[in-house]
Amino acid sequence: MVLIASAYIYKGPLKKWQDNLGQPNNFLAKLNSDKISKIEINSSGNQTILSKTGEKWKYNNSKDFYADTALMSQVLAELKKAGRAKLELVSNNQASKKQYGTDGAGTEVKIYENDKLAVDFLIGLRSGDYSGSYISASASAATYAVAADLTDVFNPGEWLDLTIFSTDQAKINKIRFQYPNREFTLELKNGKWSVSLPTKFSVNQEKVKLILDIMSNLKAAQIPEQTFKNTGLEKHLAIIQATGEGIDNTLMVGEGKDGLYYAKRGDSDNIYLITKAQRDELNKTTSQLR
Repeated sequence: MVLIASAYIYKGPLKKWQDNLGQPNNFLAKLNSDKISKIEINSSGNQTILSKTGEKWKYNNSKDFYADTALMSQVLAELKKAGRAKLELVSNNQASKKQYGTDGAGTEVKIYENDKLAVDFLIGLRSGDYSGSYISASASAATYAVAADLTDVFNPGEWLDLTIFSTDQAKINKIRFQYPNREFTLELKNGKWSVSLPTKFSVNQEKVKLILDIMSNLKAAQIPEQTFKNTGLEKHLAIIQATGEGIDNTLMVGEGKDGLYYAKRGDSDNIYLITKAQRDELNKTTSQLR
């Protein structure tokens, strides 16, 4: 029995203790994703603030702009993965941090739990095998390799959710077009689209499908400066309204800028830029839909 007990101690708690002996303390292990309330990212001189609001992450304390939901899921997943991983010490020298990108040129991330700073760390280059990242606590000279892709998820091309509309196209049964010199309405009846106002006539169903694609699922090309000056949106150059079962998607389109066009939803002051191709598809006459 003594031998059995000794073997258990050696292979159990003692062995675990020996394996962890000298293992760097993972400063990300204490993070609780359910309690994270804010994330601040400083990269290349730009600051991004993501604040938890319900199930969404508000972007830079804006009124109604949010981070991309799928991207934020990846961020939280990689943080959790990093917290569970073992850190590998690659350098304990402050001067070497530049080599790994964990110096001031790296991406500084501050994570708050219940509005209190929980961790402040730097993300550097991707690790040598490209499966992980180099990280360092901001106040530490040490740099570690961790098996999580923090480098890429904290440096996306765009944090913002560029979605203007995301609805079920099959539920739309009416589209109203209003321009300074004309107005008409398309309606779906008996499975076919036709112009119902000002006069009734049949239209090309494929051409209507292209309009439906835009008015049900539309993403912006860019997010411009949030000012109405020089956008033309106040002139009501084009208003397109798609309605149906639980749907009321109203888009206002203004003037162009560098090949893009200003646009906004009817129920929001958020200003977007859409492509010329999208704008042209919505800028139709009834004869062009035949």
